[in-house]
Amino acid sequence: MNKKNLTSPFAPLNVPNLPQVNGVKHATMCSDIKESGLDLAIIVFDKLANVAGVFTNSETSSAPVSWCKSIIKNGLAKALIINSGNANAFTGYPGGKNVTVKTALISSIINCRADQVFVASTGVIGEQLPIEKILNSIPLLIKNIGKDNWSNLAQAIRTTDTYPKLISKKFKIEDKDYVLNGIAKGSGMISPNMGTLLGFFFTDADIPSRILDFYLKKINEVTFNAITVDGDSSTSDTLLLFSTGEGPSHGVIDDVSDPRLNGFINALKDLMLNLSHQVIKDGEGASKFITIEVINALTNDSAKIIGNCIAKSPLVKTAIAGEDPNWGRIIMAIGNAQQKIDKNKLKVYFGNILVAKDGGVCEDYIEELAANYLKNSEVSIKVDIGEGNGSFTVWTCDFTEEYIKINSDYRS
Repeated sequence: MNKKNLTSPFAPLNVPNLPQVNGVKHATMCSDIKESGLDLAIIVFDKLANVAGVFTNSETSSAPVSWCKSIIKNGLAKALIINSGNANAFTGYPGGKNVTVKTALISSIINCRADQVFVASTGVIGEQLPIEKILNSIPLLIKNIGKDNWSNLAQAIRTTDTYPKLISKKFKIEDKDYVLNGIAKGSGMISPNMGTLLGFFFTDADIPSRILDFYLKKINEVTFNAITVDGDSSTSDTLLLFSTGEGPSHGVIDDVSDPRLNGFINALKDLMLNLSHQVIKDGEGASKFITIEVINALTNDSAKIIGNCIAKSPLVKTAIAGEDPNWGRIIMAIGNAQQKIDKNKLKVYFGNILVAKDGGVCEDYIEELAANYLKNSEVSIKVDIGEGNGSFTVWTCDFTEEYIKINSDYRS
């Protein structure tokens, strides 16, 4: 599998040290699925954890996604196993069997039901999982749980990512402190379609799966479901949120509107927004982080469609990569959204620079100023539709030659 030659210009100088989450133990190892590096991880919960999930809408979803979809309704998890380097997608009957063999082995070792073991895989599509390597590794992996750090966990789920993505927040319930940790992977094949990548979140508060599900789906819509690298949705997209209930004791929470949830909700928003942005900033070959804000559309849904059309346009993304303020390409993308547009009401901005209005270029627009603005590593495009109160923000990155190099040689 090809690895990037360059680290993302947005990579943090230091990988954060995450605190432990009560009730969560994990381990990682190299099982030779990838050419080198960590590629297998397991998380085991001291007691059954509450769980909620969001998954790809792809009609060719992977065997692990199909398995997780079939067991998520139970709302309980004892373990999660993740491999990188092979997606176990479009692998027919053997692919499904390999999932059940893995879960059966893990459940027999940790003494739980197989349908309490969640599975995620990421990597090359269409190749059979090297199941014997994984089965041989699982006993040692489980033996070593609790002896690993969160950085290694984030490392083990990477494919073309140039750096591990992880973050932690603390929050309060009834004046008691709780932890929420999150890890994610994603760099290419990222486009709004539910999960859009792999992301896993763990808290030691005691929150029912029904409430986890409500907020995971709600926040996903404006974070991971509002990003695109290349317009392609993966077969393996999975987000899972776990609650162990092993932190300090608090009163029962059984209502999504309970004000005691405010700290948790804010922490989850912060984590999901941060990690979704990290995915874009580590987009394959990316040199620019682009915010596309659509305001005053007829509806929020209309604004989302328009924003996504701009974000997915190769012509827009390559112009930004070349620091070329070719605003006509934005106009083109807006038109392709097939939403209600009055050209005379439409306004387009690069940052705070008004580029177009009243059906044409702004009279005092100076292209040199726009070109200088696009030299920034983070740029924004704002589109004012002038038709209503709908708004939506989408995040994407530019298309560079490095993206082509990475994806033309991915499997070699």
